[in-house]
Amino acid sequence: MTEEQRNLLDEFERKLRALLVICENQRKKIAELTSQLQEEETRTQQALEEIRSLDVKYRDLLTAHATVALYGDVKSARKQLLNMVREIDACIALLNG
Repeated sequence: MTEEQRNLLDEFERKLRALLVICENQRKKIAELTSQLQEEETRTQQALEEIRSLDVKYRDLLTAHATVALYGDVKSARKQLLNMVREIDACIALLNG
């Protein structure tokens, strides 16, 4: 093997090792980013669940306010709702009976 060939081989080995180091660094970076992505997806899902929960509570609150507005005050609204619940329970009892 000539000196020139040996120099080319050494240069090739050096560049190959540098390339392998770059590849390993990229693998680590990909693993890190994948982990971060999974964490963010989990946080996003939790946020969506919280939004859904808050939406349900908001709708319930709107319904309560509309009911109070319909019957004038909280006592009247509560009384009317209790009467409706009793009627519904009676209907269910008749259907089951």
